[in-house]
Amino acid sequence: MPYSLPSQPLRHHLATRVVITMVLAALLLSTLLTAGLSYSLYRHEMTTVQQQFDNIEKSYLPSLAAGLWEVDIHRIHTLLDGIAQLEHVGAVSLKDELHQQINRQHPQFSAPLASKHYPIYYQIDGEQHPVGTLQVQLMADDIVQQLWQQSRNIALVTVSALLLSTGLMLLIFRFAVSRHLRAMAQFASHLDLNRLEQPLQLKRPVRHDELDQVVDAINRLQHRIKHELARRNEIELQLNNNTAQLEQQVARRTTDLQHKNSLLQQQSAELARQNEELDAYAHTVAHDLKHPLTSLIGMSRLLNATFIELSEEQKHAALTTIDTTSRKMNDIINALLLLASMREQQNVTLQPLDMALLVSNAQQRLENFARQHQAAIEVPSSWPIATGYPQWVEEVWVNYLSNAIKYGGQPPVIRLSADTTQDGMVIFWIRDNGVPLSAQQQAGLFSTFQRFSPQSADGHGLGLSIVKRIVTRLGGEVGYRVTEEGGSLFWFSLPQSPASALPDQSGKSI
Repeated sequence: MPYSLPSQPLRHHLATRVVITMVLAALLLSTLLTAGLSYSLYRHEMTTVQQQFDNIEKSYLPSLAAGLWEVDIHRIHTLLDGIAQLEHVGAVSLKDELHQQINRQHPQFSAPLASKHYPIYYQIDGEQHPVGTLQVQLMADDIVQQLWQQSRNIALVTVSALLLSTGLMLLIFRFAVSRHLRAMAQFASHLDLNRLEQPLQLKRPVRHDELDQVVDAINRLQHRIKHELARRNEIELQLNNNTAQLEQQVARRTTDLQHKNSLLQQQSAELARQNEELDAYAHTVAHDLKHPLTSLIGMSRLLNATFIELSEEQKHAALTTIDTTSRKMNDIINALLLLASMREQQNVTLQPLDMALLVSNAQQRLENFARQHQAAIEVPSSWPIATGYPQWVEEVWVNYLSNAIKYGGQPPVIRLSADTTQDGMVIFWIRDNGVPLSAQQQAGLFSTFQRFSPQSADGHGLGLSIVKRIVTRLGGEVGYRVTEEGGSLFWFSLPQSPASALPDQSGKSI
């Protein structure tokens, strides 16, 4: 018999609630869209304003400097008039070195949008002489008015489209959804347990959408009630299947936990390694900084001593020692800063490298050092293109070149080149004619805080370890071997760039 309890009256239409919800969401979206577009327009206008500042600096400042230097009043006034007539310029103020001020102001200027102060210098024989200052203020009235007009237009179009689509959506929803939902509600309220053979059918073609899914669910519900006993067997089978699925999930989670435990163990090992490294780091840094600092203190006290008369040669030697020691401390600090930056920069963007430029930069940084040692450096005319991080790769070349200049013979003869490999790597190498390293020295050559030459006090034990860290982070390797001529060859590898690489003209292998 039909279900005896009365059905609930329809008080709220689903279509109305859905449409209201969508209207609110669309209003919010349109507000955000209008704000975003307005902000984009504002950014564009601000970029134009900044370009105006750059244009003034490039086009007018050199001429103003010449006019102020030559005291060409007519030329100065002409240039100021030209600046004042530029777009968005509200006020211009020029003050010369005698504090005499010349002003220009747009009639409609009320409030500055942006302001910039330009110091003016006139250059003679490489020396710059200050001749005055220029202040330019840009006005915001026309830009703000344009932005408000565009924002109103965007909001008007968005709201109009929203209202039109809302009304159309309400009609479509009521015709396509609401009337069928009412039919399903009436069918369910008059459901007779004694007449379960008659299925629910909607007055529309079958479309296999959500409504048809609900109809199919109601019809299948009738079928399950009619075949309760068969359904119990199906439920039991489903429970068995669920049990098997749960067991599989437990197995997967166990595997995941084991994997996570393995990762935790690896992380713990890495933390332990870093702690050991930090201990060695602190000990070595304290030792290497203490020695030059002690030397600085001793030389300073010697120079300041009133009871000791030093000759000019002795004073010069003491000052030279202070300068050399200070440079060594600066090198140690720079190396420590590079190590710290590598720890902080977890993700770097790899790019094709202009290796000729990086090698040239490294040579320029070591120019005085190479001249002191009378080093001869041979560089190939072209390089294969590898990928990496330019700032770090330049530090690799600086470390390799400085070691080659310092230990590469008397005088050092240094040769640089590169080769490509079949596995997509580029090997860069540097060869010198210095005394080769022993097997014991080679074993710990790239270890952290190991000096290139343990007998030398010039190094600080960080350079080659930094090289290894950099190249490893960039996906490459480092190495050393003794050449056939009895010299030393240091190398490092980087991934070859996917772009077409320049062929290696050296024709040599390492």
